[in-house]
This record gives sequence, structure tokens and C-alpha cells, in this order.
Amino acid sequence: MAISSGWHSRSGGSALSAVTTLARWVAETSDDHGENAYARARAGLIDTLACLVAGANDPASISVHNTIAEWGVGPATVVGTDAGRPAPWAALANGTAANALDYDDYDVPAASHPSAAILPALLALGEESGVSGRTLLDAYIIGIEVQMRLGEALNMSHFDKGFHSTATIGTLASAAACARLLGIDATATGNALAIATSLAAGFKSQLGTTAIHLHTGLAAHNGVLAAGLASAGATGSSETLDGEWGVLRLLADVDAPGFDRPLAKLGNPLAIEEFGLCVKPYPCCSYATASIDALLALRADYDLVPEEITGITATIPARNIEVLKFPKPADELEARFSLEYCLAVALLNGEVVVDDFTPTAVLHEPVRALLSRIHMEALPELTGPPSGGFEPETVTVDLADGRSVARTISEVRGSSALPLTEAELMEKFDSCVAGSLSKKTAELLKQSLLGIDTLDDIRDLTRHLPTGS
Repeated sequence: MAISSGWHSRSGGSALSAVTTLARWVAETSDDHGENAYARARAGLIDTLACLVAGANDPASISVHNTIAEWGVGPATVVGTDAGRPAPWAALANGTAANALDYDDYDVPAASHPSAAILPALLALGEESGVSGRTLLDAYIIGIEVQMRLGEALNMSHFDKGFHSTATIGTLASAAACARLLGIDATATGNALAIATSLAAGFKSQLGTTAIHLHTGLAAHNGVLAAGLASAGATGSSETLDGEWGVLRLLADVDAPGFDRPLAKLGNPLAIEEFGLCVKPYPCCSYATASIDALLALRADYDLVPEEITGITATIPARNIEVLKFPKPADELEARFSLEYCLAVALLNGEVVVDDFTPTAVLHEPVRALLSRIHMEALPELTGPPSGGFEPETVTVDLADGRSVARTISEVRGSSALPLTEAELMEKFDSCVAGSLSKKTAELLKQSLLGIDTLDDIRDLTRHLPTGS
């Protein structure tokens, strides 16, 4: 594999650029990350593959399957289809599927879906060469580091400008992870990161369409592409992150924190330990989680039924209201970004599950009848970042007898502050794969995931993934 001889030098000064600093760390840091980091990565892999299997038959995924069907065969598995594909196309399909149900994990610093952008790329590349499970987890931990440190540097300025961080920051993280998996040197890794900045794009205006899920697939695909191009000799400028025409200046405003502090703590501590991965308990936008938890708690405590309720108010951050923008969703895509819909389902059913997001479910009349009684109000604007990255949210229920009951959620379930238990994670895994795998195959896949560190070849894991009928 050819290695590039160098990337274009940063003009002026002797300080290392952000690209150079990241590239050296990605290429040269030890894989001795510690057991806690590997345990968190293993849990992230379990959750992401569960979401990938569950989302493989979603319309967003099927559109990608149909598109790549004539673009050649290869060694990488595309979940839900019979034919293997070249790694970039498998990454595109599986990345889209992993996010298709909006059930995959998210992170706080980048405000993104990191694992669905990184892991499908690594799985596709890893299948080509048969890398070990430990090598896969190492590259995943590296990708998460890049994702979250870039998130710290750019957000919330970048996110508030309308960029979908999964598509933008996720592309860079995916490229870094793929470069690590390929074992290319710091020079080529810098080129991969620089090339990735030219592939990174995606806007929050796509919410409520299949394109928002395609963003994740594109991030995975573009990571494979950028790392592959760099390993074959393609070059890019080291100024593409913090230079005059770089990402920080062009894709964020002057209030963005910048790279100095995030890059100073690369790997110390590891971001996967400092922030953790937020595992979703519900298959919808993460900004709905706290309000769903609050309403479910009130429902249980007060035996709430729709007939007794005159109104429900969720008091949440203003930026969350901007994302949860479909008060009367027309389909399941919009319903995943509708707090009114999610709360109506929670009140009626006592849970929010995958089957609540189908064309039929969204038009269910008892749910539609509740929508006009549910409203959002914005929390007062903070003068600084919230403690722990989460602002307490409150749901208030007004009852026909004149009473009002309320519940405030101070920590969101599934976050590093309130993580799902191992039992809850495995219950989610089982529910996600139940419709696609036999009990025997599901158990084989589960055991392969739990023992991923010991696998000499990740194809001993991917052979248990479901193919087409």
C-alpha cells in the first residue's frame, strides 16, 4: 500500500496545525487504552449492531441497497442483502441502516451519532482484510476521540449554524478511525483528515426525511474513501481545520471554543471515558428522551389516562424545540422528531418502541387526538454551558379536576451519568434482532460481540449478521 510523501505545509509560524496534531496522535498513540475504554467500546459495538440489524429493512436503507446493487460485488457484508459489496458501498448502506430508526447512540460534545458513522466503516474495511476484534475496537476508540474533540472545538456554534454534526464531524472521525485500522503513518493520516474535510457536508434542514439518515451512511462511506485515497498517495492541506479557509472559520462562528484545549488533552483522558456514549432507550430523537421519561414516571405515579388530561407541557431547551419541529407528523420520519407524537404514544401505551414508528402507527386516531393537547415551552437561556452538558427538563400535566402534576428530569437515561444497565442493553439488543435472526443465530451473534476482544478475524462475527431472504 503506497504511503503519501507529505501534505501541504501550513503557512506561517511553527506551531503544529490541528490536522498535524490529530494525525500524529491517531497514527502513533498506543493501543493500550485500558479495560474500561475497551468495555465501553464493546458495549457501543453491541448497541450499534443491534440498531443496524433493526434498521436494515427501513425505507432509508432499502433505497441505498437498491442504488448500490449494480455497483459491483465485494467482501463486505451489507446487512439485509445477499450480496457482499466493496467496502465504501457497504459502509454507506450499513451506516444508513444503523441510524435509520434513530435508535443508535449519540454524544454530547459533537451533538452527533458517532458510532453509526464510525463502526460501519470499520466493519467494511475490516472484513476486506480480516482484522482482529481488538484491532477493530482500538480504531473505534480512536475515532470516538476525534469525534468528541472536534465536537468540543466547534460546538455548539457549528451545530447552531445548521450543520448536522453526524455528517460533518462524523466524516472526519470515520476517516481517522479508518486510517488507524489501515495502519497508515501520520503523514498519510493527516492527508486522510484533510481530504475528509472536503467530503464533510450535511444540514439539519434534512430532518424528517431519509436524507438525515443517509448522512450517517455518507460519513461512513467518506471515511473509507478518504483513508483509502490517502493510503494511495492523495494529499490534502494541513490548514483545513484551523487555517484561514479551514473548518473552524468557515463552519463555525467566533463563539466556537477552538482547538487548543481539546487537542491538549487528546487521549488524556480518552473521550470515551470522559464523556461516554449515550445509548438510547427510545427509537426517536434523543432530545425527546428526558420528556418521555418524565411523562412515563407521572403516568405510573398518578395512573394517568388521556380522558383526565387537558394539557401536557414539556419545558425544554430552545435548541431542542428547533429540532423537534413536527407537532403533527405526517409520517414515521417526522414522528421521530416530534415530541408531541412521542409523548402521546408514551401516555397511551406506557412505552415508546420501534413499532410506534410505522405509517399505520403514526395515523392511529387515539394518538392524533392527543397531539393538540401537548406543547413545548423553552427553558430560560443559560449564560454558559449546562453542568454536565444537560439542562434539567420538566413535564407538567394539567388534569380535568384542576390539579397539575409535574416531574423534572435532571439526568437523561442512557447517558454516562445514568447509563443503561448491562441487562437493559442486552434487552435492547434482543428486541432489535428478534425479527431478523433466529434465536440460535441471534445468540451466536451476541456471543461473538461479547467476546469480540478474542476474535482473530471479525468475519467470525459478521457471518452471523442477517442477509436477504
